[in-house]
Amino acid sequence: MAPPVNPGSLVLVTGVNGHLASATALRLLQKGYRVRGTVRALKSGAYVRKEFKEYGDNFDVAEVPDISVPGAFDAALQGADAVVHAAAPVTYAAKRTEEFYVPSIEGTLSILRSAQKIPSVKRFLYLGSLGSVVMNDKDPHKELMTRDDWNIMAPKFVQHLDDPHIGFHIYIASKLEAEKAAWHFMKTQKPHFTFTAVLGASTFGPVHKELTGPPRADQGLGQVYNLIADPPRVEGLSPIKSMVWVHVYDVADLFVASLTSDKTLGKRLMAVAGRMSFVESADIVAKAFPDRRVPPADPNAFTLQYHGAEVIEFDTALEKELLGGDWRTLEDAMTTCARDLIEKEAKGWDKPQV
Repeated sequence: MAPPVNPGSLVLVTGVNGHLASATALRLLQKGYRVRGTVRALKSGAYVRKEFKEYGDNFDVAEVPDISVPGAFDAALQGADAVVHAAAPVTYAAKRTEEFYVPSIEGTLSILRSAQKIPSVKRFLYLGSLGSVVMNDKDPHKELMTRDDWNIMAPKFVQHLDDPHIGFHIYIASKLEAEKAAWHFMKTQKPHFTFTAVLGASTFGPVHKELTGPPRADQGLGQVYNLIADPPRVEGLSPIKSMVWVHVYDVADLFVASLTSDKTLGKRLMAVAGRMSFVESADIVAKAFPDRRVPPADPNAFTLQYHGAEVIEFDTALEKELLGGDWRTLEDAMTTCARDLIEKEAKGWDKPQV
């Protein structure tokens, strides 16, 4: 059994200016941990510094300009007891595999190699994608997805560069290959620390990151803003219940639990609360913010689809146990996310911190 990483310990959170990473940093700070977050440039960390100023010296920021460079994390890892590696490109705009493969795979291996040099590191937690589980050889109409399942279709899809959804396939495949590379590293290098992968679905909830303008439409926050933007950024919303989702705090809390639980060691955790449709999400937002005119339902509107997406279910008994019983609700995820986006929009978005 690996020693637990208890409150008071220092946890390195990479890409701390991202949506999920900033929420994870907050939950760690609230639980009594010290957090060092990495950003590509120190000015990128100014907003989260301000956001977490009440935690004083328990939160600081380190600059790592290029995560794929060998030794990039050596300095940032000094004194760290654990790592939450969340930094990775997250858009569906890539046109070539190397755009995501290099930073995802090499960035993951770079920080694993750096952690291998730091005797204080006890646990390494990796943010993967739930896309690494779906599109396997099971029939989702008949079988539950488990943490032992692996996506076998993404590597084939990325070979078709003319596919209109190539960006999505490249993102999923890059996370899949990066996670495989991490597990291979653990098996062959046998470092002194343990490894846990948390595989996240589309993530929604409170926003603790800087947004200097409307979020990209191909990111999770942008998908929520699509529901409330004026004028609307989409003409219609799909009623197909095929989007897998999770509350951002639930993913963060799985990371927190994995610092002390022996049940997560060497495991993949599936951070997914269920399936939703964009129409379902819009109904929640419209009820909470009646002054917003959400787009209408449209059966022909875009939504991510793959074999069995509209019926797929996951075995998350362990994950719910770690969270104390169950997932946070879709209502909470959507209303808090929309609330924070509306507040940022109302003030003209965030002003860059100096």
